[in-house]
Amino acid sequence: PDLNKLVSDELGAIQCYMISFFIFAFITSITPGPNNSMLMASGIRFGVKRSLPHLLGINIGFGVMYLGVGSIIPLISEEFLVFLEYFAMALLCYIAFKIATAPTQILDGNAGGQPWGFFRAAIFQWVNPKALMMAFAGATSYGLDTVTAAVIFTCTNVICGVWIFAGAWMRQFLSSNPIRTRMIYVVLAFTMIITMIY
Repeated sequence: PDLNKLVSDELGAIQCYMISFFIFAFITSITPGPNNSMLMASGIRFGVKRSLPHLLGINIGFGVMYLGVGSIIPLISEEFLVFLEYFAMALLCYIAFKIATAPTQILDGNAGGQPWGFFRAAIFQWVNPKALMMAFAGATSYGLDTVTAAVIFTCTNVICGVWIFAGAWMRQFLSSNPIRTRMIYVVLAFTMIITMIY
């Protein structure tokens, strides 16, 4: 009986950890950040279909990055973490600038311009400040093993796709008004910069 109670308590604790982690993963995935700003900008400019590889790259790339972070946290020196932080901030500012100054032409079909592909989006997770913060917080604050947590995050990140649909929904509203499009791009770029503050 004591053993059964111990097993039951352990399973209950794991279940609580998973529920808490899922809520954490959902909230951090759906809220504004670099990935979601870029997905919305891609949805505006390229539409849903051409933006899907970008979304898939975020999903898989974040899961792989989370596995890496969970495994190498004890091995990373403080100096390298500081370097990585400043490098990521500089890269994010550059990407924000590119979004803010992107052409306001709304593209159809395969007309000019290239959205981010799978590998580019996946690699970006390693220098995305918000993604790294999510990974470090998840790996150090919850009682789940790294693999389970990475799988939950990979599945939950699908919710980021709503930002593509939101951007695509705005295409018609923006297509005839370059000024509105520029304003949206500037707001998205500003949102990316703001995410570095927290």
